Amino acid sequence: MVRSGRPRKADIDQRILHAVADLVVERGYAQMTVDDVVARAGTNKPAFYRRFRNLAEVVPQLLADRHGTDDDIDTGTLRGDLTEVQRRQRLLFTDPVVTRGFAGWLADLDADPAQDTPFLTGYLGPRRAYTRTILDRAAARGEIAPGADPEVVADLLTGPLLMRALLPGMPPIDDALVTQSVSAALGAVGITT
Repeated sequence: MVRSGRPRKADIDQRILHAVADLVVERGYAQMTVDDVVARAGTNKPAFYRRFRNLAEVVPQLLADRHGTDDDIDTGTLRGDLTEVQRRQRLLFTDPVVTRGFAGWLADLDADPAQDTPFLTGYLGPRRAYTRTILDRAAARGEIAPGADPEVVADLLTGPLLMRALLPGMPPIDDALVTQSVSAALGAVGITT
């Protein structure tokens, strides 16, 4: 089958992601336009819109590109796995792209909740689903009882870091917070030492 139109250039995807990241750090998400992105990426609006419906749809792919979806974590222990999740989340929530862009992006989603689907399916969903894998492995090893709630564990890990990343005047995300949030998550599944 012969496709009509121009062939899609794979490097444009990466150029768009890099342009968005650079512009968010320079200006903040709310001050960025598609025109700015395509100019920085050295492409055009049709190329952008073949890949994304809007700027909000770029964010999940950008986050996954920069921070992965955690589906490769397997240290051999539940404590080790959750600590690695938090180490990576610390990098995520201290990334200038997140600290400078998250509030503007959330405002975009609030204005049009239908835009959250790519974030849920392409980024947050897989990360949260992998929490179930981590807990199932821990149960299979006998570290915890089966049936631990992965949503609660994910919330206990992410909530404190998200709060410190987004709210002004909060202390920085440090090693103590990482340790305390892992301990809280372990406590929720019955590990108190």
